[in-house]
Amino acid sequence: MRSTFTAGITLALLLPLSASRPATGQDPVVPAASSAEARALLAAGRFEEAIVSYHSALEGAPDDTRLWVELGEAYRSRFRMAEAIAAFRRTLEIEPGHELALLALAESYRQLSNFNQAKRVLEEAIATHPESAAPPFALGRLFIDLQLYDEAAEALQAALAIDPDSATIRLHFGIVHKSRDEIEEAIAELDHAIRLEPDNAVAHYFRASIYADRNDAVRALADAERVVELEPDKTRGRFLLATILVREKRCAEGAEHLERILAVKPDDTESVSLLARAYHCSGRPEKAAEVRRRFAELAKRDHTERESGVQADHLVREAGENARGGRPNEALALLQQAIEQDPDNEGAFIQLAKILYSAGRFQIAREAAEQALIHAPYSAEALYVLGLTLGKLGDPEAAREALMQATLINPVDSEAFFHLSQVCLELDDRESAVEALRRAVDLEPGDERYARALASASEPG
Repeated sequence: MRSTFTAGITLALLLPLSASRPATGQDPVVPAASSAEARALLAAGRFEEAIVSYHSALEGAPDDTRLWVELGEAYRSRFRMAEAIAAFRRTLEIEPGHELALLALAESYRQLSNFNQAKRVLEEAIATHPESAAPPFALGRLFIDLQLYDEAAEALQAALAIDPDSATIRLHFGIVHKSRDEIEEAIAELDHAIRLEPDNAVAHYFRASIYADRNDAVRALADAERVVELEPDKTRGRFLLATILVREKRCAEGAEHLERILAVKPDDTESVSLLARAYHCSGRPEKAAEVRRRFAELAKRDHTERESGVQADHLVREAGENARGGRPNEALALLQQAIEQDPDNEGAFIQLAKILYSAGRFQIAREAAEQALIHAPYSAEALYVLGLTLGKLGDPEAAREALMQATLINPVDSEAFFHLSQVCLELDDRESAVEALRRAVDLEPGDERYARALASASEPG
């Protein structure tokens, strides 16, 4: 179901826009310079200025889908994901099925690790645009992220059937073949991608890694050197080249590349370890010993951090079991231990906020939810709990904003829509309350509580 609800969210989250028509009933004409300026700023990477400029352009053309999509991309470039999603959804309100908006919306969910929602949006895009290779390609990329390589191969095959001369699609198909240990097929696809696009650094990188695994040093070096030539500031290709050089006993050359990496990333454990080997085999034992000591320090630190993170995650899970079992005090004690182990563990703060909210300790619950959002700014779960606590603390406007963001990031959370409706009713915004309840009912049609609330909110007066 499509409704005006998303548009309402958009207006609440973004800078104020004048969406009203002039008294004459005619649409105003956007000054050409306004749109051009916004696009120039976006192209130049001046994203915050671009956002302001896009808003200015949209004041004159509130239904311009191109401007909305570009505004969303500007927000996404700043990782302001709730605003980005709102802009893309506004585009879809104006033009249902808009391909670029669907693709950008799916990518936003992918960036937020909301993979189920990203998949749903891409499936909609595939159904709406069966002639386009972009949606099945994006779905293939999503499956690669999830390491579902059979599903990725199916999606990429569908994309190739539409666009067989896409170097990017063939590159990703090559990656899938490599991940499934189909090495000859992987090389064939990467060869094809490079023929189509000789300067494709990623294709050269993956082909180099395959040749390196096969101990084909001549071909591996040629591809790795090409990667560094094409992307001199990126460390992944340079590290692969250094690895091959050290393996071939060209250790002084390998050390030079590793030193360049560590000048940018001084705590890169793999590079430090390989540099110790490079120094040793190039006849510099004192430097090798020095770097080995550095490696030992980094390895110990990394191990401690990993162990702390694992222990904290275990404590959070155990706390959740205690909370569900009606043992909140035990849960709180475990969460305190988890936070001591890993002060950046957003899951511990979310769990803490939930327990404190249930205990009626709303101010502390709010602080815990806000702490979770410091570490995970777009956690729908943390935003939901924050919205609940803000409502209890007598700040319905802030509660509405938090719950709106929660529903944007996770649009299948019926409870978030339900609580959003209650805040909207408190603010005398019956129209938005009804729309939120309709979304809750659409998601959970068998829930009588939602149905009763919708019937009550829909009554005249």
